[in-house]
Amino acid sequence: MSSQFNYQINYGAGTPGASPRIDPAAPLYASEDGVVASLSNNECIFQVKRSGETHVMTFQVLQALDQSREFRTLDEHVARIMATIPGLASQREGVVRVLESLTRRGLLVSDSEFLKRVAGAAAAEPEPLRAVFIRACERPDRVERLLATLADYERRFRANRHYVLLDDSTSRDAANRHRDLLREFARATGCKLTYIGAAERQRLLDSLARAVPQAAQSLAWLAGGSEPGRFGGGRSWNVAMLLSAGARAILLDDDHRLPLRRLEDMREGLDPNPSAASTTRFFRNIDNALGAGEEVEEDPFELHLDVVGRPLGALTSSRRYAIEPAALRGLTLSRLDHLHGGAPIRTTHHGSYGSARSESGLWLYHLSPEDRAEFTRDRDSYLRNVEGGSVWYGYRQARAAGAGTFSPFAFDNSVMLPCTNPLGRGEDALFSSVAELCHDGALMLELPLAIGHVQESQRKRSTQTLAAHAPRFNYFVTDFVRRQLPQFNADDPAQRLRLLAAHLRDIGGANERGCLRQLQDYLAYSRADLIERLQNQYDGAPDAPVYWQADVRTIIQENGKALIAKAPPRLGDWPEGIDEAACATRLRKETTELAGAYEAWPALWSCARDQGARLLGAV
Repeated sequence: MSSQFNYQINYGAGTPGASPRIDPAAPLYASEDGVVASLSNNECIFQVKRSGETHVMTFQVLQALDQSREFRTLDEHVARIMATIPGLASQREGVVRVLESLTRRGLLVSDSEFLKRVAGAAAAEPEPLRAVFIRACERPDRVERLLATLADYERRFRANRHYVLLDDSTSRDAANRHRDLLREFARATGCKLTYIGAAERQRLLDSLARAVPQAAQSLAWLAGGSEPGRFGGGRSWNVAMLLSAGARAILLDDDHRLPLRRLEDMREGLDPNPSAASTTRFFRNIDNALGAGEEVEEDPFELHLDVVGRPLGALTSSRRYAIEPAALRGLTLSRLDHLHGGAPIRTTHHGSYGSARSESGLWLYHLSPEDRAEFTRDRDSYLRNVEGGSVWYGYRQARAAGAGTFSPFAFDNSVMLPCTNPLGRGEDALFSSVAELCHDGALMLELPLAIGHVQESQRKRSTQTLAAHAPRFNYFVTDFVRRQLPQFNADDPAQRLRLLAAHLRDIGGANERGCLRQLQDYLAYSRADLIERLQNQYDGAPDAPVYWQADVRTIIQENGKALIAKAPPRLGDWPEGIDEAACATRLRKETTELAGAYEAWPALWSCARDQGARLLGAV
């Protein structure tokens, strides 16, 4: 039996008949996915992917099964089959009998059966919260504002949480100011505070290096790697992962601020659609953005801690995360593979209000028609909106997926979560893709909430947006993980991380010509994919304002020029003007460093887990 021939016959739309009346109370059904092997000219074996069960059927029955892939009522399936498969236009009773038989055999799954699968999960109490970690670097004014909102939170909810400031500042004045702010916060709230600056971090590294000497070099890079002019937020991220090993954690940045807020039209329940559209709203200024929506009345931290570390099935039984049967309409079971009851929630996410979290505005040209209308409603607001300085970005309803794009809020680090690159932006996307790789079937849960995000100054994003796309190194690795890795079969996350390291060493082990070819292929793919998606947006919006159309054409043209240019294949965070040899050297160096870190991480994480809270207490 072939295990490669996925069943997807798709005999065409046929001649549509009269549309059946849709009963909103009628159950929905969708066919199981499977693989097919021929037995004769008329019969085949169908093996269900999910269970491995085999069924013998005629090819005509297989055609009927193929036309029932989406969740719809039986009447709708009957009408489609009669209109699509030749010779069945007047065979309604026979088609109904076939579908009833497929239902009895479990090959047509009802909405209630599917939701029972999702709801099935063993109860599990997650590990306790270790601390709330705050990444800070050279911005005492941001830290002051964040701590003020956290003090308001503590006065309101009396949570008495442990806060840890991970200070990456090199300025003595900034570090001293951060310490003063923490002392003031402790006096105001009575909360336990831990400051980890350069000296404290070095003590931590020395302690772990003595315990795991074979990982000392990679540890120094993971928590202390630096390069002039290059973002280094991954250093504190990795320290937080070590200090929270074996427990749960919350991670904030110094430019965040509470409260969490939600849109007025937020909906309860879990949206099962993995491609659910996000919501973007635009505001005249940052103050308007910070006041948008409704403040969350519940403890915002508990909203995340109530779900992170728990199985999905334990959540969907509650009204807050229940899946409505009607939400399944039009979806196939293959698109819902990620929704199984035992899938653990490893991280939680939410949107943001205030400053956009991306350094480029390319995402603004892929908005839904509704959001695009607001984005482009007049030229003055459009020119303001393209800089992403006053926006709301998030979801109206909770959603689950394998990986997120932006930094998680809460982590379940009771089982090994991976490290990330200490250097370069996109460390959050890299973390999420590697976490998904390490924990096959685990999920992130995006809540329909948003946190304040206020940068120290307004950024000029449009310049980068209108230039040729030059993805950074961390996105190069992220896309490699998502697009090019073969299927891993190992269950152990440490083994999966080592397998990834081996593939990265293979990239870095190429000669100069091989390195350049890999970079050229990646940049060609990234730019061609961007051009195609933007062209589809352009073609689908003929009535869009001319200034939007002009900018889309500019982006397409600049990326088209870059596609055919004979320039060195430079990634976005490498120095401008470097030649081909330097690009190859960079690729070898950075993939080898990251591979070494992934190889060393399991031993470091295990050592940190064994010490537990004592490791944080000793800093």
